[in-house]
Amino acid sequence: MEEWKSPETLVLWITIIAGLLTVLLVFIVLLVRIIIKKIVKTKIAEAKAKLEHQQDLIKSSITTQEKERKRIASDLHDDLIGKLTVIKLQQEVSNSTDTASINLINECIKTARRISHDLSPPLLEYTPLPDLIYEIFEPWKTKLSINPFFDIRQNEDSHSSEFKIQLIRIIQEVITNIDKHANASEINVHYRQSNQSTILTIKDNGIGYNSANQKKGLGLKNIESRVHYLKGSYRMQSEINKGTSSIFLFKHQ
Repeated sequence: MEEWKSPETLVLWITIIAGLLTVLLVFIVLLVRIIIKKIVKTKIAEAKAKLEHQQDLIKSSITTQEKERKRIASDLHDDLIGKLTVIKLQQEVSNSTDTASINLINECIKTARRISHDLSPPLLEYTPLPDLIYEIFEPWKTKLSINPFFDIRQNEDSHSSEFKIQLIRIIQEVITNIDKHANASEINVHYRQSNQSTILTIKDNGIGYNSANQKKGLGLKNIESRVHYLKGSYRMQSEINKGTSSIFLFKHQ
């Protein structure tokens, strides 16, 4: 009994208990860390799966839209324009004096061709992107003062047809938004293409808006979806009565 109460024995037991507690604490810490890692890993996997699912939905939606655009463009070009051309020839062959109708038919053919071109640009694969961008803005020059600036630092056009068509859709959406909401009279376009990246800036002199209170409408959501589809980034800046700037950045792989 006296030996059990000796200081040496008490210190030994305290050391043993402290050692066991330390081992237990380390075990608990390691176990908690393992559990947390598994939870984090699971959350990351879930987030990745969700992101991949969203990307698949975006890709499927965009692919479906483009197929439908091509179908409509083909119908316009092969069917409607063909029939309008036949009517025009019939009028001309019959020596019709109704020049107003012939002129109207000509305008309808031009409009149908323009719409068909916008829906599915011809020779997309072989046309440089700057030329395609210039063509997009050309019809709008009757309504807006458009000032394009192209800074090409890459000799070859390395953009895929998919990239070209998606950037075209983004630009068309931006112009449509400007026409609908900005009340602008001028648009400045800055396009820069290098081996590392493609940067596009579109700035208008419209009424602007409060960025903090801006809600994403269908147009902005379409733009966002296409930018994400191209794995790019974008930023829109606007101030009341100071216009709006849309900046798009796409880094080359």
